[in-house]
Amino acid sequence: MRHIWIAFVFWTAALVAEAGERPNILFIEVDDLEYEYVGFNGAAYPPTPHIDRLAEQGVYFRNAVAQGMMCGPSRNSLITGLYPHNLGFYYNGQLKALPQGVWTFPKALQRAGYYTAWIGKCHIRPYIAKGSDKTAAMRTEMGFDHVQQTLGRAMLCKQLEKGKKLKNDWYVSFLRQKGYVDTFVNECKKISTLPEDVYLDGFFTTAAVDFLERYEGEKPFFLWLNYSLPHDPYDVPKRYHVYDPQEMPGGTRVKNFSPPEGLVCKTRLARSEKEIRDHQAGLCANVSLLDKYVGQVLETLQRKGVADNTVVVFFSDQGVMIGDHWRFHKGTLYRQITNPALIITWPAHFRKGTVVDDPVELTDLVRTTLELAEAGRADLKARAWSVSLLPALYHGKRVKRKTAFAKTEGYAMATDGRYRLIRGKDVLLLFDDKNDPKNLQNIAEQHAAVVKRLSSAIERWYRTTGAPLPPKTY
Repeated sequence: MRHIWIAFVFWTAALVAEAGERPNILFIEVDDLEYEYVGFNGAAYPPTPHIDRLAEQGVYFRNAVAQGMMCGPSRNSLITGLYPHNLGFYYNGQLKALPQGVWTFPKALQRAGYYTAWIGKCHIRPYIAKGSDKTAAMRTEMGFDHVQQTLGRAMLCKQLEKGKKLKNDWYVSFLRQKGYVDTFVNECKKISTLPEDVYLDGFFTTAAVDFLERYEGEKPFFLWLNYSLPHDPYDVPKRYHVYDPQEMPGGTRVKNFSPPEGLVCKTRLARSEKEIRDHQAGLCANVSLLDKYVGQVLETLQRKGVADNTVVVFFSDQGVMIGDHWRFHKGTLYRQITNPALIITWPAHFRKGTVVDDPVELTDLVRTTLELAEAGRADLKARAWSVSLLPALYHGKRVKRKTAFAKTEGYAMATDGRYRLIRGKDVLLLFDDKNDPKNLQNIAEQHAAVVKRLSSAIERWYRTTGAPLPPKTY
């Protein structure tokens, strides 16, 4: 085994050596992006030229899978390289804090000689020592040298409407300094009149641009930029609300099954077709502004002269139901939720304009990132189930992963890139993601062998990674 490991280390080092010095790494993580609402996936609306350019210059993983089906579970899974069932974290609000001293891949990047930064929305749940605060804990517990963090727009609205002062919050302090707090509160769930660089995601963009322009360190950087868009409320400035609800795709209904309540308990049924189309038009508006902000960050990389040596990873924490199955929200395991629209680009070295159909997980970003950083052996082995995507990125080789998994409380999903099995005590659902991407027709009875194969894969997954823990384990 030692000889195999040494050979593997030399092989992965050779891949990185093809590119010369180690690259900077930029994660652009967005919130609740439904993968069908971007141009490179064939969407008629909204136009997304900057995100599309990433797909043209890089590799799109069409069957990528997020592991958690809400913001908190997804983000805490990725940063630790653990699965939601390892943490007992399936829905927002279940986990108070990660274990003190938990392994995270940003800490591994620090050990590998990277300068690490977090900017934007933060649903990470670090252990916070008595007398400390979340920003400090993001440094000491999560592994970031530079931290600028706040809540998402929906949560900020809830907290401020309840009368909480949030005196030490990064964004609220900025609003208070500029005299915009009352405007922000009064416009919660309404169309924003804030200037674009004051609007929350514009504020994030300004901070990211400032970081990129000012960074002159000798170390390569890892920047994790976290947007709140396109998560609702659909409140971007009025000039982006140009989409006619009547031209939206509208709702879809399932054909031959009624899902158990436990599988869809975090979603809600739509009240009308009009409500669905209005929400879809609002999502398009939010995505339009998000695309503009992404373009500003990419332009900064070019202007600073670091684009050629920066790996850009674009993805969503998970998707959202916006009329499919006649439902809203998330927390379930249909394709609209689990697909994070993952794109990885490094135009000077990775393949361009390529689509990979092999199943991959967001947890695979852990291994991929650490190999790019030439991390030490102990860190590379810390999350053995994470699979490197570098062979696919450099040379178009098949991804070694055969099955990708996702988890909610009481249910697991396994996909081989074509078929999707959703399994719980009260249900076995099988969908053909290629021919039925909206997961409207349960074909479990017609494909018993596929059901058995994917069900066995879920059992092996639990044996390898550990049995599911109850909620609020930590």
